[in-house]
Formats: sequence, structure tokens, C-alpha cells
Amino acid sequence: MWWQYYGDAVIAVSVLAAILILSSIHFSRSKSKRGFIIPLIISIIGYISFVIGIVFIRGFEGLGFMVYGVIIMGIGLLYYLGVGVYRKIRY
Repeated sequence: MWWQYYGDAVIAVSVLAAILILSSIHFSRSKSKRGFIIPLIISIIGYISFVIGIVFIRGFEGLGFMVYGVIIMGIGLLYYLGVGVYRKIRY
């Protein structure tokens, strides 16, 4: 089966996709979208970079894309939680 060969890649992509989907659902249900659009775009850019590194480039050369993708997505999620949700709770 396909998960026997690429199990770690499938798990990594699916976990990051689940985080991105949950953030997108929260974004679509929020009334004030102003504080959430920039962190969501940053997270999407990080996810795309991670997927490019793990799926298309592969191997040691793709490791840079994967690391930068996770870092960018982490920054986007921290910004999403720190600024967006904090502003919503505070006001």
C-alpha cells in the first residue's frame, strides 16, 4: 500500500492540512475577518512550501523547503492565535 512507502510524509502533510483546515473554518465563521486574513495567508504560504519540499523535490534537497515551510506556517499560526484570537477575546 501507499502508506508503507511514504507514511511519514502522509502523516506530516495530513496534520498540517488539518491545522490549516481548522484555521480556515475558524476564519470563515468569524464575524471580523480583518485580523485573521494576513496570518491565514502566511500559513497557506508555509503549507505550500512544505508540500513542495516533501512531494515535488524530495530527499535532502527538499529538506530546506520543508523546514522553511514549517517555520513559516508556525509563524503564521502563532500570529493567528496571538494577534487574531487575542484581539477577539480582548475586545
